[in-house]
Amino acid sequence: MKRLTFLSVVVLLTGAFNYASCQALKLNDLEYFETQGVNVLVYNNLFTGGFNDEKNAGIELIHHGVRTAQGGAVRLSNTPEQWDLVPEIPTRKVDRASKSIETTLRYKDYDFNSRVVVTPKGKGVEIAVYLDKPVPKALEGSAGFNLEFLPSQYWNKAYLMDGRYNRFPRYVVGNTITRPNSEKIKQYKGYNTSDDRGTGKFIDPLPLETGHTFLLAPDEPSRLIKITSQDADLMLFNKNFKNIIWCHN
Repeated sequence: MKRLTFLSVVVLLTGAFNYASCQALKLNDLEYFETQGVNVLVYNNLFTGGFNDEKNAGIELIHHGVRTAQGGAVRLSNTPEQWDLVPEIPTRKVDRASKSIETTLRYKDYDFNSRVVVTPKGKGVEIAVYLDKPVPKALEGSAGFNLEFLPSQYWNKAYLMDGRYNRFPRYVVGNTITRPNSEKIKQYKGYNTSDDRGTGKFIDPLPLETGHTFLLAPDEPSRLIKITSQDADLMLFNKNFKNIIWCHN
């Protein structure tokens, strides 16, 4: 079967305050990546339970003992709600030879599978998402890779998207549009977290920024992260007290 590449992003992290001295990430015996001041967990914690809003699941980034990013996974909307569907993780494989970790993510409601492969690349990791068949039509333009950054670690810190300067807001901000409820992806047990107030529409946020190179906290070395994507656009959203990086192809 033909293997389709969905997207590939590179996440560059600094483990030490002196970037030049930061060593490459290595796969340790506990099956996650680490170097001085940085840990990258890859589905060591899974999405489970009925609440479906776990904050210590998926791909997680830990800087100097503080979790700064979480939830890295293929999701079905750009700003997942509390009751949005989360993927099952039927397989997780650690390949010592390639120093990579590969997981299968499955949404049985849509018969939609993807594979996420995380591989260390120098002082960062490459996150690649593969599909063996096209995205289901119902999810076209909706499914994509999601990584959530904790606002408390980035409030008022600077960021640059393709060199354009801005600062992370302290409160939820951003422009929005409305879309008909018929376009809303199903939620857990048929719940609906959208209050349409009788309009038959739901609110859909627009990205604060779009580009291919995203630099977080250049003014704070202990929180500095660089994310690059050659093919898919990176989009920054701010919703539900979360800073969210989203990309789909």
